[in-house]
Amino acid sequence: MSFWGCNAHNYKDLYEIALCADNYYSVLRVLFLLIFACSCTRAPTAEEVRIQEYGDLYFTMDCWWSNQENYAPTYFHCSENISTELISGYVSLAIGEDLNGEEYFSICGKDIILNSGYNLHDDLIFAMTQYTYNCYDSYERELGDEFDWIWSDEDSMLQLIWRPDYLEDQVLTLFIEKKEDSPRVLGSVYYKSGYFD
Repeated sequence: MSFWGCNAHNYKDLYEIALCADNYYSVLRVLFLLIFACSCTRAPTAEEVRIQEYGDLYFTMDCWWSNQENYAPTYFHCSENISTELISGYVSLAIGEDLNGEEYFSICGKDIILNSGYNLHDDLIFAMTQYTYNCYDSYERELGDEFDWIWSDEDSMLQLIWRPDYLEDQVLTLFIEKKEDSPRVLGSVYYKSGYFD
């Protein structure tokens, strides 16, 4: 007698067939569960990937891609009245290029309160924008300092990183929608804190 590849010639062999059949059904159950689990999984959306990588959506900004060919152009600028724990006030963020072709980051606005934990930067931004519209430009591109900015033209992403002493790093990541027919697009800002390399 044969049962799914298990051969039996007497009652002792029937016991082995029973064990073999039990293993066969166990394998079938595992295969069924794997097929069911695989059919239920889906690829994460772009937004879910951003949240996992860059933190929760913190606020949005109105952004404009520059189409000017003048001297010292900005690639884009984003503006919004912001009211968050990390930053508040009327804030404008931009990446530009000076007359020598060097990129710089610019934060402009009025009555900006920054709570990054990096006191020099927080106090400077506050003093420069209290009761008036003013800008702070940063050309510093060496990573690992108390304040870093990273612009990725390919991803349309600006990342601002504050590394205060004895506190967690504070990271804002701005994603700007690609320029389509209109130069005005949405900018989505994500926030994450922790200790990062």
